[in-house]
Amino acid sequence: MTSLGKQFTLSDCKAALQEILATFCLPDNAARLEEVRLAAGNNMLRAMQTVFPIAAQMQMNVIQQYGFLADGEGLVQFAKAVRMYEDQDQEVRQLNSRLRTFLIPPVNVPHPVAPLTINNSHNGSS
Repeated sequence: MTSLGKQFTLSDCKAALQEILATFCLPDNAARLEEVRLAAGNNMLRAMQTVFPIAAQMQMNVIQQYGFLADGEGLVQFAKAVRMYEDQDQEVRQLNSRLRTFLIPPVNVPHPVAPLTINNSHNGSS
């Protein structure tokens, strides 16, 4: 069920994901997203503050055609519906994986990060 009480089918899910990905690739949208991605650089917080809202708005423009509200709650309900179908269908799983990759690009870590270890053998006495 969508925010507006409409049935959201597996076919709708695939179509919505494909349309969202196609929307991201439209020349004007792709240029806008690339511009804010470059401005954010490797700063994940800045990317979440600049890239994500633009991408979310693009998604909302699509999902409202499938009965979801064009707001944050609609996006959450859409994501829940996609996750449900992701468990049932390989194509949905692949499309959603592409969407996640688009929304959350890999972060380049300049140096290998060693795990933090805690030495519990030290009892505090010298």
